[in-house]
Amino acid sequence: MKDFLDYFGASKYKMNKGYSTEWVAKKIKWSDEEEAIGILKMWAHSSRAEECTKEKLNELNGMTDDEVLMALKMLEEPPILRKIGDKQLNV
Repeated sequence: MKDFLDYFGASKYKMNKGYSTEWVAKKIKWSDEEEAIGILKMWAHSSRAEECTKEKLNELNGMTDDEVLMALKMLEEPPILRKIGDKQLNV
């Protein structure tokens, strides 16, 4: 299997932009648990910060690389809520 850096199209001498989805994925993979949760909280939308727990980190570590990128992109977006009987979407 390819090296994690090579999988995202980077090498030891070519770095991804800071705070891109790929960068965050690499940082949470290489960091210890507390630091990785902090990175997730900084990455996540402010209303989703409480979702960044040890369980979420374990879930991300069990996913494939493409699934991790999708999950991180979803975590970055605000949740869409809709009240019962309300026609307006509240973000």
